[in-house]
This record gives sequence, C-alpha cells and structure tokens, in this order.
Amino acid sequence: MADSTIPIISLSSPTASTATQILSAASTHGFLFIANDSTTISPSDIESMFDLSKTFFASPSSEKEKFAIHTPAAGGVNRGWVRMSGESLDPTQSDGDPKEAFNIAPPYPSLQPLPSPLSASADLILRFQTTCHQLCVTILKLLGEALACPDEAYVSARHDLSRGASGSIFRMLYYPPSSTPPCDHRVRAGAHSDYGSLTLLFRLPGQSGLELLGPDGAWTSVPVSPAGVSLPPPILVNIGDLLCYWTNGLLKSTVHRVAFSGGGERYSMAYFCHPLDDARLESVESRVIREFGDKGKEELTSQRKRLGLSGEEGEVITAKEHLERRLRLTYGL
Repeated sequence: MADSTIPIISLSSPTASTATQILSAASTHGFLFIANDSTTISPSDIESMFDLSKTFFASPSSEKEKFAIHTPAAGGVNRGWVRMSGESLDPTQSDGDPKEAFNIAPPYPSLQPLPSPLSASADLILRFQTTCHQLCVTILKLLGEALACPDEAYVSARHDLSRGASGSIFRMLYYPPSSTPPCDHRVRAGAHSDYGSLTLLFRLPGQSGLELLGPDGAWTSVPVSPAGVSLPPPILVNIGDLLCYWTNGLLKSTVHRVAFSGGGERYSMAYFCHPLDDARLESVESRVIREFGDKGKEELTSQRKRLGLSGEEGEVITAKEHLERRLRLTYGL
C-alpha cells in the first residue's frame, strides 16, 4: 500500500462525487486525508491544542496522577491520564506502549474534571471537540449517501451526542525521545485497529511514525504531509471497527501502529468518534452493502474472535458492549 494512494479529499463544497471518493478510500485503504483548508477545523485551534498538550505533558507526574484513567477523580471509565507504558494496544505484547496519554470525553452533561493547565483552557477544548465531532458527522453523512442507504442518516444519526451517552474520546498523546536501536522490535504504539466509527488524527510536521499493515503483511509509512501538500498538514481519517461491522466488512478497519522512526519525541492528537452506547452492531440496509455480499466475512470473523465472541454471526452486541470488551483487552481490566 503506497502512501501516495491515500487520497486527499476536500470538504469545502461536498458533492455526490465527494461521497463516492470517501467510500472508495474507506473500502480500499480504511484511511483518507481531509484537506485542512479551514472549512473543517481551525488550523489555529489545532496549533493551540498542540501547545496545550506540550504544556500538560511537561507537568509533574504527581499532578497528572491525581487524574489517573478509570478513576472517579478523572470522571469515570476511559477518562483521564494514562501513565508511561500504562496500556498495550496490542494485547499480545507483554510490555506497555512507551507513551503517555490523556483522554477527554464529550462534554455531556458537562466537561469532565481536568488538571491544570487543561482546566484553564476548557473553552478551547470544548470548541475543538465540537468541531472534530461535526467533521465526523459530515463524513458519516456522505458515507450514508454513497452507500445508497434508504435512510442516508442511519449511521450519522446514531452519533448525535445530544441523544445519549457515547464512547467518543478526544486523546492527547506524547511519545518521549528514545535511544532504542533500530534492531529493537518494540514499537511506540502496538498494532491495533481502532475501536469506534471514525478517528481523526492530528500530527506535527517532522514527527512521523504511523505505519499501516497491508494485505501482503508489509508495513507502510504514512507521511504527515503527503508530497506536494503545503502546511498545515491534512487531517488523517481512518475507519474503525464499528463501521466495518455496520457495512458487513465493506469498509476496512485497517491495523496500524506507531514505529520509533528515528526516536525523536512525538506528539499527536486523536478524536475517536463512537456512536451512542445503545447502537446495535448489525449490517445497515444498503444496496451497496448487499452487492458486496459476504466478501468481508473473514475480517468480521477475526474481529469477533478478538472480542471473545463466537466466530459466526448471530450474537449482536451494542457499541457500548464492544468498547467495554476492547478496553478490557487494552488495560487488562
């Protein structure tokens, strides 16, 4: 999979052709770039959020520990600070991933408790989360159109955060510099597919490391800025497990990882868009999905087995149940 084949799509004036481009990328690669042309998320807000992230991760561990993940002080499950090597995205690896993270849930009914300096920038965080979610909903609506669903809003409507609880999470990440030699097979973030519907990934120029697993078993690097793209970098979008479920395997939830790639420090931010907790993971009514048939059965069977479900279809779970199973594997809960 050559990185140049991942398309850059503009949403400045979306059309039926735009929807088709998104579906093609999502079903071929599971990844696409969205042009960062100020019509989606403010580049200045992205820059400010990176500055805030750097300040937070430089704060003392003793302060961050007060908001440790999965504790009441952090606001609940999957919220708060993840200590260095505190999680393993690849459950088969015994060592934790050498990174820190801080998870922030949607502000419904209110923004979760935040440590300083995050608490002083609550308005920025809220605005950034809101625009991230709006971008995800726009992409989901276009996918509904391209899939020729009788109800084009079927999927996007199940991401309306005003209607109930969701597993959506905004995550800031810090990978410290490392002198690990290239021959060491450890990675900064283990091989995994994402848990939700869509992920928006924000990266800084010069801080590469993301790699995708191709059908041939080879890893391919994804540049922060593809050749010929001026700053700011485009927003990288990837398909998560739930869209793979909903489309009977048509949309690809591609396995990816973060490699050391030189060992310099690395910051990134990700918005993980999840549907409402009670959304059922069953194939969506769609002419395109019907025509695709059972070609994605092997991938869906593999996903179900990773969750501890029977390999065959039949047991339908909700988005919340899926997330809970994935978190147990990640954190050993």
